[in-house]
Amino acid sequence: MGKEVWVEMDEDKSATTFSPRKGVVLHVFPKSPEQQAAVVQLVPPALRLFPFPHRVANIILRYPSPEKDNLGRTFQKGHSYAEVLELKHTDVIGKDSFRKDDVARLGAASVFPWPQPSDAELSKMVGRPASASS
Repeated sequence: MGKEVWVEMDEDKSATTFSPRKGVVLHVFPKSPEQQAAVVQLVPPALRLFPFPHRVANIILRYPSPEKDNLGRTFQKGHSYAEVLELKHTDVIGKDSFRKDDVARLGAASVFPWPQPSDAELSKMVGRPASASS
């Protein structure tokens, strides 16, 4: 795949140090009727504190509503929203699907095409007020 994205986690980080960061799409699982999912390698890896401190290098972006949000929308419209799962077993990369035991839920994130959008572009896309500069 090799497409690059910018992933910005929601404020509730679920004990994960996950500042906005670049990611590279490694694999898209075949599309099912209910969802689309893609493996993304984070640059640099995130730090997760529970259940033990460790780095999260690979995540899965799972789009529960493919007609409203999907990976294609990220590149066509400039923004999408996805559930973020930690990929615990990298042997699923390249396979057709993954099991519940292969992942752990981290939260949700806004996903943008790389390069990182400006603060004004970000605010406009996600519908929040732009921060005032002093």
